[in-house]
Amino acid sequence: MAGYAFSHETVFAALRLAAMTREREPSSKAYRQDRFENTERAAKETIEAEQRARREKTKRLKELRLSKQSGKDPAPR
Repeated sequence: MAGYAFSHETVFAALRLAAMTREREPSSKAYRQDRFENTERAAKETIEAEQRARREKTKRLKELRLSKQSGKDPAPR
């Protein structure tokens, strides 16, 4: 039994060596390009949504201001 006893350092060194020599999946240029385009599209959609929300808020505030100036209550929503 004593012949099979390994130190922690030996086990960890073997695991690190196995991880370093493991064949990795090739990094695909097409995959990186797709990921970049998806990120870019998501950022563009977020910016457009924020702009749309800002325009709608401005429109509501303008309607509210005009209704107060004319002495009317704003249209119920």
